[in-house]
Amino acid sequence: MEHPRYGQPHALPPRVQNAISRVMTACADGLAHPVRQALAGLREEMPLMIGNPMAMKREIIVFAHCKQLSVRCGEVLPALLECIEQELIAIRDHGNGPQQSELWSSSDSWTLADAGDDVAPPQAEGIGQVTNQCKLPLYLLGQRFGVLAGAPAFDADRIPVGPRRLIHALEAASRRVFGDDFPHMLVTDAIARALFHDYPALVNRINKELEGASILPGLTFIPSLKRAATPERPPAVDMAAAVATIAAMPAQDSTGWFEQPGHEGRDRSVEVRSATDFAHARSLLAKAKGHMPGPSGAHVQLPPHIVSEMLDSLSAHDASGRPLGIRHLHDELKARAKSLPGGAAQLSKQQSDSIELLGMLYDAVCHDMRAQSAATELLKRLQIPLLRMALSGQEFFEQTTHPGRQIMSRVAESGATIADEADADPQFDAALAHAVDRVEQEYHGDGAVLENIHQELADAHQAHAQRSEAVERHQIEASRGQERIVIARNAAQALLDEKLAGITLRPQVELLIRTAWQDALTFVRLRHDDHSALWQRHERLTGRMLQVVAATDPIEDVDLRDSIFEILKRTGYHSEEANEVAETLSRSAGLPRTGARMSMTELVTLIRARPRFGGSSKTLQLAEEMPEPRNAREEECYRHLSTLPFGCWLDFTINQQGEVRRRRLSWYSRITGNALLVNRRGARIAEMQLDQLARLMAAGQMRVARKHEMSLLDRAWTSTLGTLESLGKLFLRPAAVAS
Repeated sequence: MEHPRYGQPHALPPRVQNAISRVMTACADGLAHPVRQALAGLREEMPLMIGNPMAMKREIIVFAHCKQLSVRCGEVLPALLECIEQELIAIRDHGNGPQQSELWSSSDSWTLADAGDDVAPPQAEGIGQVTNQCKLPLYLLGQRFGVLAGAPAFDADRIPVGPRRLIHALEAASRRVFGDDFPHMLVTDAIARALFHDYPALVNRINKELEGASILPGLTFIPSLKRAATPERPPAVDMAAAVATIAAMPAQDSTGWFEQPGHEGRDRSVEVRSATDFAHARSLLAKAKGHMPGPSGAHVQLPPHIVSEMLDSLSAHDASGRPLGIRHLHDELKARAKSLPGGAAQLSKQQSDSIELLGMLYDAVCHDMRAQSAATELLKRLQIPLLRMALSGQEFFEQTTHPGRQIMSRVAESGATIADEADADPQFDAALAHAVDRVEQEYHGDGAVLENIHQELADAHQAHAQRSEAVERHQIEASRGQERIVIARNAAQALLDEKLAGITLRPQVELLIRTAWQDALTFVRLRHDDHSALWQRHERLTGRMLQVVAATDPIEDVDLRDSIFEILKRTGYHSEEANEVAETLSRSAGLPRTGARMSMTELVTLIRARPRFGGSSKTLQLAEEMPEPRNAREEECYRHLSTLPFGCWLDFTINQQGEVRRRRLSWYSRITGNALLVNRRGARIAEMQLDQLARLMAAGQMRVARKHEMSLLDRAWTSTLGTLESLGKLFLRPAAVAS
């Protein structure tokens, strides 16, 4: 049977055919390099596996397999693309099309792994990692494939070009090319490793192709439920409300990881500056010089190709090897223009203004960068290409999306003073250096070349964001685990408070109940809710225990003792400790402890010195250190912080010199008041209380970064225009006084 060629699927609407053609083009381009690279490496490694039992990986490898791989490896990529195309063509043929996983399912069906999963463990691990890394792009892709199929959105495992389906397509292509007797696992593993390395770029490109085909254009976020209103400090006994509060906390905003999510800010003292056109900037520059812009003098403007040749001949260093600034380069350009035959041709007034504005912008950017950072050196190497961009037109100053402006911005951000060395990502720094190399060597005024370099750097920046997000996710899960422990501890404490109300016990016995037995209750409550049979059994044991220890008659409950002993051992107590506590809590005061190895004082001292389960967390320690109460200003700041979405960036003043460090408020809990702060790599920087943050904000030592100030380049441009306005007013003031 002859399969249709790319772009010619049958029995599908024209719009779907066009979308599938775009997907196939993206797959053909994105899969070519990893497949060829993996097969080339496998051709070199496979002969070394012959006769090596450790390298056979379940299958015997012979010389015939090596020869077969060498002869037919070129057929793997076409076969793989054909398998993908077959799935895409049949996207509407499945009556029970791919469905999203149900939000709720019976606990009877929960398993640690899919029983019918036929993916090898290494591949399964890679699928899990790349699925987590590309969670948002795969979600968007699933939504778009749902539109193509005329069905509900696909989950990641059902997307025809998703990680799991690609593994199955790889195995099918290998069998189609090499036959059933070939060790297909070697081919699949090798290609999967190479493919997963480049997969984020592939899935992003497929999303762009589908968006270009008008399949859900503008879809950029995951919808989330709004947070329900909750009391600031809910009672510890209301565990249902506490769990509901956790589920209803704000989700990450739809913006990029490095961007400031939108929120209703309290501090709106600075309005977002509207885009300033180039003519207005030139007007401000003229006023700052003390005169208004007028017609240029009688001179001949240098032709663009002459200007380009002059820029090509410029050097960013002087004769001594010291780097030159943009103003020095400007003077060099003017000197070379005068040295041309005739001497009448000059840079135009607009070109001179462009260079002066660029010089001021460049100085403002460097002022906010670390002097010894690698980004400072990269920015110096960009001076001549930046001159070329500024002289090529006013778009560099007016369009924030200009590719050269974006490259300059990303280089500057990597060395900004608001970040420190720990924020640097080595992989992204390498991508920055590569981009600057390409700009120096390849860019000579061609906008397409600049856009290509910018797109490559944008992909590296997105991969940087995905790595940071993955690291941050682990930190958030750890913080949420601490929160769950606090909730369980509060539930155990609330149960004991309820049971002990109106009961008078010996101080030593009550201390054992408030420590050892509370640890056991916390351990159980952490894993089971208050309606579970196990928690209710522990409630009954607690009631029976208090009934026994409070009795006036001599009572000993052997079954109760055995139960307490086993429970404390599961909680982490040593056998001797658990036995002594069980002996004490299973008999009344009127019945002396027989056969005890330690006195009551020794037992109490031992248990008191033991760390409490969930009681040594930083959350509780920080909460205990908080001074009370907050004043009106601090209370206002606290309420403002409690409304921020997760992922807000905060600026902290770290010393008396006013140096600022930017940190991300990744997660916080209104139950415990704990807040998690990470850096640009997603690494944990600090755990603080919202109360602490509110007090810092009230004291002016911390503020929420404004959305329009997130980019160093935008801040520098705003500062440049402000400086020009101030200088212009100084020139106007004497004239006003004279009049």
